[in-house]
Amino acid sequence: MDCARYSNYLNPGFDPENVRCETKGSNSIAVMALTYNEPKGREGLGRKVTEVVLQHYMRRPSLKEIGLQKMTEFAHDAVCVEQSPGYAAECDLAVLMTQGNKFRWICTGGARIFYFLNGQIMDSSSGKTPRLGSGREKEMPDVLQETEFTKGENSFLVCSDTFCKYVKEAEMENALAASDNAEDWLQALKNLYEDRCTEEPFALMTVFMPQKRKRLPKKAVIAIIIALVVLAVGAFFALGAARRRNGPGQGPDGRPPQTQGEPGTEPTHPPEPERPDRPPQGQEGTPGERPTQPPRPTQPPRPEKPEAPGQSAGPDETVIQEFFTLSPDAGATAAPDATMAPDASL
Repeated sequence: MDCARYSNYLNPGFDPENVRCETKGSNSIAVMALTYNEPKGREGLGRKVTEVVLQHYMRRPSLKEIGLQKMTEFAHDAVCVEQSPGYAAECDLAVLMTQGNKFRWICTGGARIFYFLNGQIMDSSSGKTPRLGSGREKEMPDVLQETEFTKGENSFLVCSDTFCKYVKEAEMENALAASDNAEDWLQALKNLYEDRCTEEPFALMTVFMPQKRKRLPKKAVIAIIIALVVLAVGAFFALGAARRRNGPGQGPDGRPPQTQGEPGTEPTHPPEPERPDRPPQGQEGTPGERPTQPPRPTQPPRPEKPEAPGQSAGPDETVIQEFFTLSPDAGATAAPDATMAPDASL
């Protein structure tokens, strides 16, 4: 809710606290309380009535009849408490309440509320109900039934009866058409009134409601969905054609997938990449150079058997003497060792 307010209704003095607006979430309220015949030294009755109405609605926002009835009773009691035999205090009260996409208003006495849609007046309060405290009974105020906001620019004007005497409804609409926000509209209306009257006090409050976003028609929504489906199908087929033209990509392990050969032949696999040899544990070579294996240890030469003096043996005889020893009695019997004694039984 975009709200602008002005009041010089206290004479003498200036007290804008008798014209207030508050917003909490999707709930908003605008209150104007204009009092008459207040006791001297106690000119804050309008502020008190405004505070009572604000607290009652913001504590438990509701547009139901029982809630509005209690609100009016509390405001009426606040006026009656300030009355005295010499000062019969009275109050003109205007309350505009919004909840979500609905609104209602309450008006007593000469307080007025105008509802504008797209710059044109659509509805207004009568301004002919009794004031609060006029007869110490709970008067029936002017109550608007629960109404839904219409698509477009919704705005309200809350004002005193003195303002309506000098500014016509057509001038209100013209000032609204030339304004971009609530403050501009308030200044335009204030200038119109002050150009024609400077003696009577007046109060104003302009309210701009946020404009609802326009929803797309159903046909447009269906057309958009069809277009998105066509684009998705086209992208799917284009991706498939690109894969057939460029071949399959890499597999999950980073290798090309297995290629299929001609019917009846074994599938061929691409050669595996050459893996660098890891150096043996404890040896590190130069990067990029294959490590060299250490040379294998050589066995020491076998010692030669010394020859008997005066005897010379050739290479064959030396081998025979080294591994075999012929028995003196049996020429075909071999002993594994030359020192082994011959069998006594032979």
